[in-house]
Amino acid sequence: MHINCPIVAVIGRKASGKTTVIETLVPELIKEGFSVASIKHIAHEGFSSDREGSDTWRHWRAGANPVIAFSKSEVNVIVRDSSISLDKIFDVSSLFGAKVIILEGFSSMVLDDRSIGKIICVKNIEEYREYKEHVEKDLIAFCSLQKINEQILNIKENRAIIVERTLNFIRRKLKILEILGSLARLNCGRCGRKMCEDLAEEIYCGSASIDDCVVIRMKPKVSVRLNVSGEDIPLQPFASEIIRKAVLGMVSSLKNVRIRGDEKVDISISS
Repeated sequence: MHINCPIVAVIGRKASGKTTVIETLVPELIKEGFSVASIKHIAHEGFSSDREGSDTWRHWRAGANPVIAFSKSEVNVIVRDSSISLDKIFDVSSLFGAKVIILEGFSSMVLDDRSIGKIICVKNIEEYREYKEHVEKDLIAFCSLQKINEQILNIKENRAIIVERTLNFIRRKLKILEILGSLARLNCGRCGRKMCEDLAEEIYCGSASIDDCVVIRMKPKVSVRLNVSGEDIPLQPFASEIIRKAVLGMVSSLKNVRIRGDEKVDISISS
């Protein structure tokens, strides 16, 4: 998934303080100039924000999907589709201008996602130990409504620390995403890293450079420029040469067209 803004997930079990943390974070992030979208995971089976018998419910029953309720003060978009992935929701959030996305819940989806910042709310030391074993990179904080130990921040007493750590994560992630935008984003592994974001992070830390991206380094040798809807698509030399030969082969069959065979190809696709 291509994530274009920082994402912070506040995760934990029921009644562990997740919503309290989000109520603390959102106004502070807005003060810092970030527009914030929040996405709440609801695990209740059969949950719907609509109600049976309402006009919007009747629209859906007639076959409309999505159903949009529009008023002067609020717009509700009701989509009934169990196959929608979380990254599609990220795209929708970005459409509304969100610069930061905050998740509540989604533990099973984000716990091992190294690109998402995590604030983990726990109720006791056992939960802390359990989460600590499974959490991957980009842990912002462990916190709790209870006083447990000094590794676990108290949600009410240490709110300033939680906000500061979250802001540090967001600012760092924004710089890494900016670097990532100048890489190929193919996750081809030719630079020796599993993901392009790993290389972007090393560049941010000063232990690597953009030249470590093999695809970018080879760009002057690539014989095809491919642009789709205004965005240049990075190509590896092998794929580039296949496209070039295929295009030249087709063009060479046209009347009054002479092809030497060493031409470069510039392809632009727009909607």
